[in-house]
Amino acid sequence: MTTRRLPERSWTYIILLYLFFIYLPFIISRSDSIDSFLQGDSYYYRAVIDSLLEDGDLLLVNNIPADPLNGQLALGKDGFVPKHPIILSVISLPFYSLFGLPGLLLLNILDCMILIVLIFKLNCLFYNHLIAFITTILYATGTLFLEYTYSYSLDILSTVLLLAGLYLVLRGRFYAGAVPLGLSIFAKLPNAPLTGIILLYAGFLILRGEATNGSAREHLRGKATVAIMTAVIFMISLVPFAYTNYLLFGSPVITGYQRTAIAGADDQVLLIDHASKFNQPLLKGIYLSLFAPRNGVIPTNPVLILAFLGVLQIRKSKDQDKLYLILLICLTQFLLFAKYDEWYMSHFSNRFLMTFIAFSSVFTSSFFSYLSRKFSLEASIPEHTL
Repeated sequence: MTTRRLPERSWTYIILLYLFFIYLPFIISRSDSIDSFLQGDSYYYRAVIDSLLEDGDLLLVNNIPADPLNGQLALGKDGFVPKHPIILSVISLPFYSLFGLPGLLLLNILDCMILIVLIFKLNCLFYNHLIAFITTILYATGTLFLEYTYSYSLDILSTVLLLAGLYLVLRGRFYAGAVPLGLSIFAKLPNAPLTGIILLYAGFLILRGEATNGSAREHLRGKATVAIMTAVIFMISLVPFAYTNYLLFGSPVITGYQRTAIAGADDQVLLIDHASKFNQPLLKGIYLSLFAPRNGVIPTNPVLILAFLGVLQIRKSKDQDKLYLILLICLTQFLLFAKYDEWYMSHFSNRFLMTFIAFSSVFTSSFFSYLSRKFSLEASIPEHTL
């Protein structure tokens, strides 16, 4: 097929054009009011922007209409501050300043488009462009990503950063990949174990690198330099996360989730640590995360059935070490949030598993690749031999 000879850039343009014609009518059909895309935590991300622009601080009591002790704020050094990471709000500042409230929706749409393009590029590392394209279109319109286009979602940004970091590492661009990986922890602290897995694999790739001209000592020194520089860049990318925590809570390792403020008896303020909310029995959590009607990932993302079938084909791939890496990342996030007591806190599907769903695309492509090989082989066998 001549379409397979199209360069990757051309396929990317086709995907962006497709997204334009899908997203535009979808968003118009959902726009009941100017702020109808704001749901759940989105109000508090916007409150951070208002506080920064109007007050020049991160004290949110005067920027929210709700009770400050409803579990959506944290108690900081100087008062009630954001519980949620502020990275999305900071990135949104120019969009909000230029376009007002619609600017937040515009940023979210751009994040979604970047995410879909990254899914395509990740799949292109393992499969031909046509298979990667088919999978990408399925994930753009047959998963929760379409629903979350009309939103203002930190989970989308978090997935973009982690996916970008993984893609760059798999391309051997370790320095560039370390930056979004570090920022992904700023976006979502539960990304830390996923980032750790990717960085360990990056170290493996660096040590396994092909020998260059020169002595063994020079070769080893070169590898050590790359590994150390990657680690240093990653640590530097953690500075915004650590500095924000220090500014708000007096420690670089304390976050708002560890100091969530709720109302107690006799007007007392109680502090809740989110780490105490991972108590759900594992088997029950796995079942609900998979099959719950409103929030289970299979009823709301049926394309995952193909991904599960594609996992069975990993051993036949020449890139099976990279695919096993992605499978490990998927399983780590899935099992982590299967234990989470509030796993269901999404208006549709399970936003906590966005990375799991995005990364699963490579296994859906694996299944399509298997079908392609199977039917190509059958078509090549003469009829009289069947």
